[in-house]
Amino acid sequence: MHFKINIYRQLVFLSILTLLVACAGTGSESASRKSDVKNQYIQIDVELFGEGTEIRNAGNLLMDNPEGLVQISKAGEANDSVLVVVVHGYESQGYEWITGLKNLVDHYGSVFFFRFDWTRCPDEIALDLVSEILAAQKTGGFGKIILFGHSYGGMVVTLAASQLGKQNAEIHVIAAPLSGFPKLLDNCENMKYDDNDKLNYPGWNPSVQVIQYKTVHAQDGAFRELARDPQDIDLPFYLVEELPPTMDGHRLGHNWSVTWVLDKHIGKPHRF
Repeated sequence: MHFKINIYRQLVFLSILTLLVACAGTGSESASRKSDVKNQYIQIDVELFGEGTEIRNAGNLLMDNPEGLVQISKAGEANDSVLVVVVHGYESQGYEWITGLKNLVDHYGSVFFFRFDWTRCPDEIALDLVSEILAAQKTGGFGKIILFGHSYGGMVVTLAASQLGKQNAEIHVIAAPLSGFPKLLDNCENMKYDDNDKLNYPGWNPSVQVIQYKTVHAQDGAFRELARDPQDIDLPFYLVEELPPTMDGHRLGHNWSVTWVLDKHIGKPHRF
Protein backbone atom coordinates (compact mmCIF):
# COMPACT_ATOMS: atom_id res chain seq x y z
CA MET A 1 0.00 0.00 0.00
CA HIS A 2 2.78 2.44 0.94
CA PHE A 3 4.63 1.46 -2.23
CA LYS A 4 1.59 2.44 -4.37
CA ILE A 5 1.23 5.76 -2.54
CA ASN A 6 4.90 6.56 -3.09
CA ILE A 7 4.59 5.80 -6.80
CA TYR A 8 1.48 8.00 -7.00
CA ARG A 9 3.29 10.86 -5.23
CA GLN A 10 6.25 10.54 -7.59
CA LEU A 11 3.95 10.65 -10.62
CA VAL A 12 2.21 13.77 -9.30
CA PHE A 13 5.58 15.40 -8.60
CA LEU A 14 6.84 14.61 -12.11
CA SER A 15 3.65 15.99 -13.65
CA ILE A 16 3.98 19.26 -11.74
CA LEU A 17 7.68 19.51 -12.61
CA THR A 18 6.92 18.94 -16.30
CA LEU A 19 4.23 21.63 -16.21
CA LEU A 20 6.57 24.14 -14.54
CA VAL A 21 9.31 23.49 -17.09
CA ALA A 22 6.84 23.94 -19.94
CA CYS A 23 5.60 27.26 -18.53
CA ALA A 24 9.13 28.49 -17.99
CA GLY A 25 9.97 27.58 -21.57
CA THR A 26 6.99 29.55 -22.90
CA GLY A 27 7.94 32.65 -20.94
CA SER A 28 11.55 32.34 -22.02
CA GLU A 29 10.50 31.99 -25.65
CA SER A 30 8.32 35.12 -25.40
CA ALA A 31 11.11 37.12 -23.76
CA SER A 32 13.57 35.91 -26.38
CA ARG A 33 11.21 36.92 -29.17
CA LYS A 34 10.97 40.48 -27.86
CA SER A 35 14.71 40.55 -27.32
CA ASP A 36 15.30 39.42 -30.90
CA VAL A 37 13.29 42.39 -32.20
CA LYS A 38 15.44 44.83 -30.26
CA ASN A 39 18.76 43.15 -30.96
CA GLN A 40 18.47 43.12 -34.73
CA TYR A 41 18.25 46.92 -35.16
CA ILE A 42 20.49 49.89 -34.52
CA GLN A 43 19.43 51.48 -31.24
CA ILE A 44 19.60 55.07 -30.03
CA ASP A 45 19.06 55.76 -26.35
CA VAL A 46 16.62 58.66 -26.13
CA GLU A 47 18.78 60.17 -23.39
CA LEU A 48 21.36 61.01 -26.08
CA PHE A 49 18.93 63.52 -27.58
CA GLY A 50 19.75 66.02 -24.84
CA GLU A 51 17.67 69.09 -24.05
CA GLY A 52 16.81 72.53 -25.45
CA THR A 53 19.29 73.92 -27.96
CA GLU A 54 20.74 70.45 -28.55
CA ILE A 55 17.76 69.58 -30.73
CA ARG A 56 19.72 70.15 -33.96
CA ASN A 57 22.47 67.79 -32.84
CA ALA A 58 19.82 65.22 -31.92
CA GLY A 59 18.36 65.55 -35.41
CA ASN A 60 21.77 64.87 -36.92
CA LEU A 61 22.03 61.79 -34.71
CA LEU A 62 18.86 60.45 -36.31
CA MET A 63 19.73 61.27 -39.90
CA ASP A 64 23.29 59.91 -39.70
CA ASN A 65 21.97 56.35 -39.59
CA PRO A 66 21.88 53.99 -42.59
CA GLU A 67 18.60 53.25 -44.35
CA GLY A 68 16.09 51.10 -42.52
CA LEU A 69 14.60 50.91 -39.03
CA VAL A 70 16.40 52.49 -36.09
CA GLN A 71 15.02 51.82 -32.62
CA ILE A 72 14.60 54.70 -30.18
CA SER A 73 15.02 53.07 -26.79
CA LYS A 74 14.52 54.09 -23.18
CA ALA A 75 15.08 52.30 -19.89
CA GLY A 76 11.95 51.13 -18.08
CA GLU A 77 8.71 49.42 -18.94
CA ALA A 78 6.26 50.66 -21.61
CA ASN A 79 3.54 49.24 -23.85
CA ASP A 80 5.44 46.71 -25.97
CA SER A 81 2.43 45.25 -27.81
CA VAL A 82 2.37 48.11 -30.36
CA LEU A 83 4.90 48.69 -33.14
CA VAL A 84 5.37 52.44 -33.72
CA VAL A 85 7.29 53.67 -36.77
CA VAL A 86 7.91 57.32 -37.71
CA VAL A 87 8.90 58.27 -41.28
CA HIS A 88 10.75 61.52 -42.06
CA GLY A 89 10.26 63.85 -45.01
CA TYR A 90 12.26 65.12 -47.98
CA GLU A 91 15.68 66.58 -47.05
CA SER A 92 14.78 66.21 -43.38
CA GLN A 93 17.29 67.34 -40.77
CA GLY A 94 15.63 65.13 -38.17
CA TYR A 95 15.15 67.77 -35.46
CA GLU A 96 11.40 68.06 -36.07
CA TRP A 97 10.95 64.56 -34.58
CA ILE A 98 12.96 64.96 -31.38
CA THR A 99 10.36 66.41 -28.99
CA GLY A 100 7.65 64.02 -30.16
CA LEU A 101 9.92 60.97 -30.05
CA LYS A 102 10.93 61.73 -26.47
CA ASN A 103 7.29 61.64 -25.47
CA LEU A 104 6.41 58.61 -27.61
CA VAL A 105 8.96 56.40 -25.86
CA ASP A 106 7.30 57.22 -22.54
CA HIS A 107 4.22 55.39 -23.80
CA TYR A 108 5.46 52.74 -26.23
CA GLY A 109 8.27 50.23 -25.82
CA SER A 110 8.86 49.59 -29.53
CA VAL A 111 9.40 52.92 -31.30
CA PHE A 112 11.37 53.07 -34.55
CA PHE A 113 12.63 55.79 -36.89
CA PHE A 114 12.59 54.78 -40.58
CA ARG A 115 15.53 56.25 -42.48
CA PHE A 116 15.25 56.31 -46.29
CA ASP A 117 16.82 57.81 -49.41
CA TRP A 118 14.55 60.68 -50.51
CA THR A 119 15.96 60.68 -54.05
CA ARG A 120 13.90 57.54 -54.61
CA CYS A 121 10.19 57.51 -55.49
CA PRO A 122 7.68 57.18 -52.63
CA ASP A 123 6.13 53.98 -54.00
CA GLU A 124 9.54 52.27 -53.94
CA ILE A 125 10.25 53.52 -50.43
CA ALA A 126 6.82 52.29 -49.30
CA LEU A 127 7.68 48.75 -50.44
CA ASP A 128 10.84 48.81 -48.30
CA LEU A 129 8.97 50.26 -45.34
CA VAL A 130 6.26 47.58 -45.41
CA SER A 131 8.85 44.84 -45.83
CA GLU A 132 10.64 46.01 -42.69
CA ILE A 133 7.40 46.43 -40.76
CA LEU A 134 6.16 42.94 -41.60
CA ALA A 135 9.54 41.43 -40.68
CA ALA A 136 9.41 43.17 -37.30
CA GLN A 137 5.78 42.14 -36.88
CA LYS A 138 6.65 38.50 -37.56
CA THR A 139 9.44 38.53 -34.99
CA GLY A 140 7.73 40.61 -32.33
CA GLY A 141 4.12 39.50 -32.66
CA PHE A 142 2.80 43.04 -32.19
CA GLY A 143 -0.96 43.46 -31.82
CA LYS A 144 -1.07 46.82 -33.59
CA ILE A 145 0.99 48.95 -35.97
CA ILE A 146 1.06 52.77 -35.77
CA LEU A 147 2.79 54.84 -38.46
CA PHE A 148 3.51 58.57 -38.51
CA GLY A 149 4.65 60.03 -41.83
CA HIS A 150 5.63 63.67 -42.32
CA SER A 151 5.70 65.54 -45.65
CA TYR A 152 7.28 63.22 -48.27
CA GLY A 153 7.11 60.51 -45.62
CA GLY A 154 3.35 61.12 -45.46
CA MET A 155 3.12 60.08 -49.10
CA VAL A 156 5.17 56.99 -48.28
CA VAL A 157 2.92 55.83 -45.41
CA THR A 158 -0.23 56.51 -47.44
CA LEU A 159 1.11 54.28 -50.21
CA ALA A 160 2.06 51.72 -47.56
CA ALA A 161 -1.55 51.55 -46.33
CA SER A 162 -2.67 49.36 -49.23
CA GLN A 163 0.22 46.96 -48.68
CA LEU A 164 -0.52 46.21 -45.04
CA GLY A 165 -3.40 43.90 -45.89
CA LYS A 166 -5.64 43.16 -42.91
CA GLN A 167 -3.16 44.30 -40.29
CA ASN A 168 -4.55 46.27 -37.36
CA ALA A 169 -2.90 49.53 -38.34
CA GLU A 170 -3.28 53.24 -37.72
CA ILE A 171 -1.57 55.67 -40.09
CA HIS A 172 -1.06 59.37 -39.33
CA VAL A 173 -0.25 61.55 -42.36
CA ILE A 174 1.24 64.92 -41.34
CA ALA A 175 1.60 67.97 -43.63
CA ALA A 176 1.98 65.75 -46.69
CA PRO A 177 1.70 66.89 -50.36
CA LEU A 178 -0.56 63.95 -51.18
CA SER A 179 -1.94 65.42 -54.40
CA GLY A 180 1.59 65.87 -55.80
CA PHE A 181 4.42 68.39 -55.71
CA PRO A 182 5.96 70.22 -58.69
CA LYS A 183 9.07 68.48 -60.08
CA LEU A 184 9.43 66.26 -57.01
CA LEU A 185 7.94 63.21 -58.73
CA ASP A 186 8.89 63.92 -62.35
CA ASN A 187 10.94 60.72 -62.62
CA CYS A 188 8.43 58.51 -60.80
CA GLU A 189 6.74 56.76 -63.71
CA ASN A 190 4.56 54.55 -61.51
CA MET A 191 2.91 57.51 -59.81
CA LYS A 192 -0.33 58.16 -61.74
CA TYR A 193 -2.59 61.22 -61.75
CA ASP A 194 -6.36 61.56 -62.13
CA ASP A 195 -8.30 63.97 -64.37
CA ASN A 196 -7.84 66.75 -61.80
CA ASP A 197 -4.06 66.30 -61.92
CA LYS A 198 -3.96 64.79 -58.44
CA LEU A 199 -2.13 61.61 -57.50
CA ASN A 200 -3.94 58.29 -57.37
CA TYR A 201 -3.46 55.98 -54.39
CA PRO A 202 -4.45 52.31 -54.10
CA GLY A 203 -7.26 51.60 -51.64
CA TRP A 204 -6.64 49.90 -48.32
CA ASN A 205 -8.39 47.39 -46.08
CA PRO A 206 -10.90 48.77 -43.52
CA SER A 207 -8.65 47.43 -40.73
CA VAL A 208 -6.14 50.13 -41.71
CA GLN A 209 -7.18 53.60 -40.52
CA VAL A 210 -5.58 56.57 -42.25
CA ILE A 211 -5.78 59.99 -40.61
CA GLN A 212 -4.62 63.18 -42.35
CA TYR A 213 -3.42 66.32 -40.55
CA LYS A 214 -3.30 69.46 -42.71
CA THR A 215 -1.35 72.60 -41.93
CA VAL A 216 -2.63 76.06 -42.87
CA HIS A 217 -1.57 76.39 -46.51
CA ALA A 218 -0.71 80.10 -46.39
CA GLN A 219 1.81 79.70 -43.57
CA ASP A 220 3.32 76.30 -44.31
CA GLY A 221 6.88 77.07 -45.41
CA ALA A 222 6.95 74.10 -47.79
CA PHE A 223 3.62 74.83 -49.50
CA ARG A 224 2.73 78.52 -49.22
CA GLU A 225 4.37 79.50 -52.54
CA LEU A 226 2.16 77.02 -54.41
CA ALA A 227 -1.13 78.28 -55.89
CA ARG A 228 -2.87 75.04 -54.94
CA ASP A 229 -2.57 73.37 -51.54
CA PRO A 230 -0.90 69.98 -52.25
CA GLN A 231 -2.52 68.57 -49.11
CA ASP A 232 -5.96 68.69 -50.74
CA ILE A 233 -7.03 65.30 -52.06
CA ASP A 234 -10.13 63.12 -52.00
CA LEU A 235 -9.27 59.86 -50.26
CA PRO A 236 -11.26 57.62 -47.89
CA PHE A 237 -9.65 59.04 -44.77
CA TYR A 238 -10.86 57.92 -41.39
CA LEU A 239 -10.41 61.55 -40.33
CA VAL A 240 -9.11 64.80 -41.81
CA GLU A 241 -7.98 67.31 -39.21
CA GLU A 242 -7.11 70.94 -39.91
CA LEU A 243 -4.22 71.95 -37.66
CA PRO A 244 -4.41 75.35 -35.92
CA PRO A 245 -2.29 78.29 -37.13
CA THR A 246 -0.35 78.51 -33.85
CA MET A 247 1.17 76.19 -31.24
CA ASP A 248 1.96 77.51 -27.77
CA GLY A 249 1.68 81.05 -29.11
CA HIS A 250 4.02 80.52 -32.07
CA ARG A 251 3.37 79.82 -35.75
CA LEU A 252 2.52 76.18 -36.39
CA GLY A 253 4.26 75.51 -39.69
CA HIS A 254 5.50 72.56 -41.69
CA ASN A 255 7.97 71.06 -39.21
CA TRP A 256 6.34 71.82 -35.85
CA SER A 257 3.21 70.03 -37.07
CA VAL A 258 5.06 66.80 -36.17
CA THR A 259 5.32 67.77 -32.50
CA TRP A 260 1.66 68.78 -32.40
CA VAL A 261 0.41 65.48 -33.82
CA LEU A 262 2.71 63.13 -31.87
CA ASP A 263 2.03 64.87 -28.57
CA LYS A 264 -1.72 64.96 -29.16
CA HIS A 265 -1.64 61.23 -29.91
CA ILE A 266 -0.26 60.41 -26.46
CA GLY A 267 -2.59 62.81 -24.69
CA LYS A 268 -0.19 65.71 -24.24
CA PRO A 269 -1.82 68.47 -26.30
CA HIS A 270 -0.33 71.92 -26.84
CA ARG A 271 -2.22 75.20 -26.58
CA PHE A 272 -2.89 77.36 -29.62
